[in-house]
Amino acid sequence: MPTHEWTLAQDPHGPGGRQRHRKALLIAVIVAGAVGLLYLLVPALTGKDTPRLGHRTYNAQVSCQVETTGGVGTVTIDGTIKGDSNRFQVTVEVLDAATKQRIGERTFDVRDTTTFSGTTPAQTPPGPAGIDCRITKVV
Repeated sequence: MPTHEWTLAQDPHGPGGRQRHRKALLIAVIVAGAVGLLYLLVPALTGKDTPRLGHRTYNAQVSCQVETTGGVGTVTIDGTIKGDSNRFQVTVEVLDAATKQRIGERTFDVRDTTTFSGTTPAQTPPGPAGIDCRITKVV
């Protein structure tokens, strides 16, 4: 059997075979890493806020008062939030204290301050036990 028949077949392990794929993958990883590094460094060099990865830390408190007139209630919400950001979106849920049924909800955009306040109508009149309010979401 002549030897030239098997030597002329394409060999993926031969000169330039799989190494071309490795070089392309290595170049793609280097380019992606450089873009990610620039994404993090450019804001720091220009003096803008550096993007933060992960969750924000904060400390928040909220209090509520209800005023009922003629079976219709209005809930006044006051709160504070402090954390590692200068803006938050805080959602407060108002509950009937006895049944734990939601009777109101309000979302506040808190920017460049640590306090938020406002009113929301009570969807149903609160029971004799009063109301509870809690922060359900902070973004």
